[in-house]
Amino acid sequence: MKRDYLSYFPKTSFYTNQLEAMDAIHSALIKKQIVLFEGACGTGKTLSALAPALHTAKIEKKTVVIATNVHQQMAQFIEEAREIQKKNTIKVIVLKGKMQMCPKPNMDYDTCSLLRDNTYKLLDQEKDLSQLKNDMKSVRDKQKRVKETGLIELQKELSRESDKYERQLNDLRKNSCDKLLSLLKNDNDDFKTWLFSGVRTPEEVADWALSNDCCGYELLKRYMKEADLLICNYHHFLDEDIRTNVLGWMDKGLKDIITIFDEAHNIESAARSHSSLTLTELTINRALDEVEANKDTLPSKDIETFLHALIETLGATYNLILDKKFGERERIGKDWHDLRIADPEERMDMFRAKLLKALERAGIKKIDETIEHIRSLGVTIDAFYEKQFIEGKSPVKKISSSLAAAIFLYDYMKFSNDSSYYPIMSVRRQNNEIYGRLELFSCIPKNVTSPLFDSVHSAVLMSATLAPFETIKTTLGITRETCELSYGLTFPKEKRLTISVSVPPLFSKDRDNPQTKEVITQVLNDIIEHSEGNVLIFFPSFYEATQYRNRIKCNVPVFLDEIGVSSQSIRNEFFSLGEAGKKAVLISYMWGTLTEGVDYKDGRGRTVVIVGVGYPALNDRTRAVESAYEAQFGHGWDYAIEIPTIRKVRQALGRVVRSPSDYGARVLLDGRYTSTSSKKLGKYSVFNIFPEEERAEIVDVAPERVKYSLMNFFNDIRKNNPEGKK
Repeated sequence: MKRDYLSYFPKTSFYTNQLEAMDAIHSALIKKQIVLFEGACGTGKTLSALAPALHTAKIEKKTVVIATNVHQQMAQFIEEAREIQKKNTIKVIVLKGKMQMCPKPNMDYDTCSLLRDNTYKLLDQEKDLSQLKNDMKSVRDKQKRVKETGLIELQKELSRESDKYERQLNDLRKNSCDKLLSLLKNDNDDFKTWLFSGVRTPEEVADWALSNDCCGYELLKRYMKEADLLICNYHHFLDEDIRTNVLGWMDKGLKDIITIFDEAHNIESAARSHSSLTLTELTINRALDEVEANKDTLPSKDIETFLHALIETLGATYNLILDKKFGERERIGKDWHDLRIADPEERMDMFRAKLLKALERAGIKKIDETIEHIRSLGVTIDAFYEKQFIEGKSPVKKISSSLAAAIFLYDYMKFSNDSSYYPIMSVRRQNNEIYGRLELFSCIPKNVTSPLFDSVHSAVLMSATLAPFETIKTTLGITRETCELSYGLTFPKEKRLTISVSVPPLFSKDRDNPQTKEVITQVLNDIIEHSEGNVLIFFPSFYEATQYRNRIKCNVPVFLDEIGVSSQSIRNEFFSLGEAGKKAVLISYMWGTLTEGVDYKDGRGRTVVIVGVGYPALNDRTRAVESAYEAQFGHGWDYAIEIPTIRKVRQALGRVVRSPSDYGARVLLDGRYTSTSSKKLGKYSVFNIFPEEERAEIVDVAPERVKYSLMNFFNDIRKNNPEGKK
């Protein structure tokens, strides 16, 4: 078989199954298929996808886009792109958010965008003024030769026009970006040569631009159409507005893109967050201020009535809910706190019903028409705000609150009773005052992802925990032909131990049982004592992680991943102890930041423990997603809760044993993981949700026997490796 794509593969050898995977991916991409690719951590998934994708893109004249939502993974992509570039010439651009690269401190997105627009206007007007001055010079020269009254009048008119241009230019200069202007006025060939001579991080680009007095973000945009590979974040392709901009800079359509999504099990939740809408009480108040300021020119008198009814109903609703429960109001802090206005299963929006009654009492019958009037007012005000900024009468570009309110209200009235969405009211405290927010939470990710995957040339969705494939295809709305690849951990089995401990199932109602706590504590102490190296422990919640932090007794350092403390600094100190051949314990929780995208290779982590099953908090949002999945797919609990949870567990297990030479122990500390739990616990067992080959490796162990399992495993490692491994 001819494997031309190997010209993009920088390694001298392959992991087990890697060549087979690349053959399959290359063939699928040529056929314009969607590849679903599950491969265990540390088995070379990125290069397995990148090499065939880059070769296919070269043949088909496409561009490869690889996206992740994990910072650590972006750093890995950059390193692997650098390796590829040493072997085969590719042009790579790494894109982060505009504000992360902006050379001006404390800049917000909208002001930055308007400064950019003004800078282009400034450049055009400078050219126009230059032409005008050339015309004036021609007239003066002609007047010297020919004394004509008409020429004198023309010169005066041109002079007045020139003065007008100068005044406009002064206003624009006050509200334009000098860094962008410098870029537009100068030759950027030096940057292009530097950019494509390596793989440059966004930070390196920003530093280069700052030292050359220009804007790095705008520089990158200018050369994106030349890139063979774009490395970016999820939101660059899951957010429709941002994706449209990015494709415009690339001068491409979706049909010209081969996209690779890393950690693709996260696409569902990311897509939901990118399609949810909010409207705060503060925005409604600002909209009312706009109405007051424009009372004489309102397209409809119903606008003010509608907005007053909206804010009064909002306040009355959350105050009623807060007063129903003693002490609830006092518990509200600076973070948004959700209040139920619709049952997660029934979806009948109580707030919407109250608002409709309030509008009826106020005499508003044509609701859609009134919302359109609010939108029309907002468009007019938005244009006025832009003009104010351009003329230097406002230091920032304001956004019309009326327009924002109208956009939200249109969707809210249309979808709040739709099972694909869930209406939520939230409150928080600011300056000792409570104020509210409405949210239209999107439950079904395929509303965002289906159009994307229908339109791209081809795609690779890869993860260590993507199975079951039928679930991911259903929830993301993938209807095209797929190529499905699954490769388990191919490293030597004798270098890993996976055990499930038959402690009582840690159901939420049983977790505070003193006897259960004592059993769990004893097993954890045994694991820490008998692990030959760093121990990583994941609990179902931060609350339980804190509880057991105080119960664990050991003579090694214990770190707690807690709010307000840098996860990175804790992780680095934990790593350094393990790499030095010492031992430490790191306690975290299943839905924290340390369960995926972090490489605990070799001495960084020798044993990982999963305490409990770690279902997400079953709040109204989660229940709404479950209900929407049940209505759409007929598998609410499985698709929305259980499968994502076991994916998270599998991700956490994959933090250790990261290469063929690495070794480690993996402990599932809950009776629901045992092979016998299906018979004992029925539907509460989670053993069968693991892929078959992973189930085959799980060994059931009694709590009192865990220490012996670890002792025997690490003794065998030492025997087979007499020099010892750090």
